[in-house]
Amino acid sequence: MEWINDLALAATILFGIFGLVLTFIIRDMDHCPKQLYVAILSLAVADAVLEVLAKAIYPFSPPFYQALFFIDTVIVPLPSLLVFAYFLYCCAENYRKSPVMLAQCVLIAAIEITGILGQISGEINTVPGGNLRISFVPILCILLVTVSSVVRLVALIRRRKKLKRVQQVMFLVCFLTSVPIQIILVELYLIADIVWRYLEQKDEAVRQRAQVAVLQMRPHFIHNTLMSIYFLCAQDPQKAQQVILDFSRYLQSNFTAIAQEGTIPFAKELEHTRAYLAVEQARFQGRLFVEFDTPNTFFRIPALTLQPIVENAVKHGLDPELEPLYISVVTEDTDKGVRLTVEDTGPGYAPTDADAPHFALDNIRERLRTLCGGTLEIGPREAGGTRVRIFVPQTEP
Repeated sequence: MEWINDLALAATILFGIFGLVLTFIIRDMDHCPKQLYVAILSLAVADAVLEVLAKAIYPFSPPFYQALFFIDTVIVPLPSLLVFAYFLYCCAENYRKSPVMLAQCVLIAAIEITGILGQISGEINTVPGGNLRISFVPILCILLVTVSSVVRLVALIRRRKKLKRVQQVMFLVCFLTSVPIQIILVELYLIADIVWRYLEQKDEAVRQRAQVAVLQMRPHFIHNTLMSIYFLCAQDPQKAQQVILDFSRYLQSNFTAIAQEGTIPFAKELEHTRAYLAVEQARFQGRLFVEFDTPNTFFRIPALTLQPIVENAVKHGLDPELEPLYISVVTEDTDKGVRLTVEDTGPGYAPTDADAPHFALDNIRERLRTLCGGTLEIGPREAGGTRVRIFVPQTEP
């Protein structure tokens, strides 16, 4: 059975070092969990390394072995204590002020003191491969460990609803197993949690940038629309009423999009885009023409996906010195999903131009990838102008 222990030590060291490297590579992690990760993994690696060194040095220097074993006795319970602190953190509790954490600290201190006294008195056998001696100190130590485990299990049962299912299982196994197995399980979970938290924070950053983009309603567009309505009130009151109605629909769709975090039906995004284009066509009479060929509207996309693309085409394509602008919006079914294509006859897209509208397109690309696994490609149109192509994969029914 000695080889199993050696294998566990090797796994502890390898997983611990890998987890530490991963923790330091990922820099944008929350401070509190990162501190716990580093502390747990460092103590686990230190404990395993001390045990390996102690075994290797025992035949040559028993006194030095005793010193290493003494240090290891102090370190062994600490990772499990920090695991319990991490458990409380996952339950959204302040482990520094928690009464149950204080109780665990007292029990761990009692276990360490008992272990040290047992080594000094000789009641705990520290010789590798030695037989367990039944006496008061080892029994007391086992009793304290049992009480500590019971306290943890009770805390887990009482707080189980605050945890995810995978966390419940992981902490349950940890609180019931021996320290070496517990450390390996915790290391594996922490490594997975580090990656999961990093991806979650990255996606959250994308969502936050998307929300900022949604909130950035074009001030110049609103101002110009209101001025157009002002002049139309005197020239063509009936048309002014229609522009006000279209503008109201556009604003309503924008306000709805601000509150929308996930995807919306494409039909709603199309309605928003039509309202925007109706206002722009009223402003640029005879200079903006739009064609829709959208037989399939039964799919979902992130809010404010199509409308900003069309707005970008209008902003860069309408010029008094250029020909009238033509925009087409087309949806096509494919074997794997839906393709949405927006083309315009404007001056064309310059990939090296890093102005704000292009950042908006990058933002749309990120939201498509994050929220529905979609893609966005932008390039020149064959007959001149710009083509933006979005692919939305088919979702399972």
